[in-house]
Amino acid sequence: MLTPTHLITVHRCRRTALPFACALVAILMLAGCGDAGGRVTRTPVPTWTPTVGAPPDPALAQPLVEIPQAAPDAAQPAPPVAAPVEAAPQPVVTDTPPPTLVPPTPEPPTPLPTVPPTETPTPLPTVPPTETPTPVPTATPNYAFALEAAEKFPTAALAPNVVRVWMYVYSPAALGLGDYSLQVTHNGAPLVVDEISAEGLPGATFDAPGPYTRFANFDVLFVEAQAGTWDVQLVDAAGAPAGPAAQFVLSADEATRELYVRYKQTGALP
Repeated sequence: MLTPTHLITVHRCRRTALPFACALVAILMLAGCGDAGGRVTRTPVPTWTPTVGAPPDPALAQPLVEIPQAAPDAAQPAPPVAAPVEAAPQPVVTDTPPPTLVPPTPEPPTPLPTVPPTETPTPLPTVPPTETPTPVPTATPNYAFALEAAEKFPTAALAPNVVRVWMYVYSPAALGLGDYSLQVTHNGAPLVVDEISAEGLPGATFDAPGPYTRFANFDVLFVEAQAGTWDVQLVDAAGAPAGPAAQFVLSADEATRELYVRYKQTGALP
């Protein structure tokens, strides 16, 4: 069964083939009349050469369809007219604008932790230094006698807790001087001294010569506990110090209980 599309194709081929057939008959007639010498020639086969640059005939591009020949007396029916086919609407192409790039919103910076300020300690008020009083130098007494010797001798004649103090007070010109005495304290407590020095030729600490024999013109005995500090100082007839003091320290079982001092006159006597 022929469809409307087939009928349209046959109709187009019929219109195209008719001129082509007429052209082919004219070519054959010209070929037959061209030879006047009576030579037998072959009928040239028509060839078709495409024209360079010319667009191809759309009719030639269609396939050949054998057209049935109808009887000459038969009536040719009119080809059906195909209804026009409406072309599908072409989509309208519009230029789509590129998307607008929106820059990202920057995140706010993370605030750094706030370091609390270091408390500055309140400085303490400066206390002015206490002025140290300058010690006043103690005036050295201008004694008329100088302490030449202060010694301790061992004893075999004295009982324990008996202490003897010897003294020799003299002048290089007059030897032993009289009317002088000693001020004696034991552990700070003053002791009673009634003896005075003898004037003139001195005596000796021991009768026999020995390592502990010294000149002496005064001696006094104290019977009490010997341990402690003993201070001995020369005084004149009025009890005023006449020379520097000498200090001795004794232990409870010490055998050197013979104390000896020697004063020499170095200045004018009052």
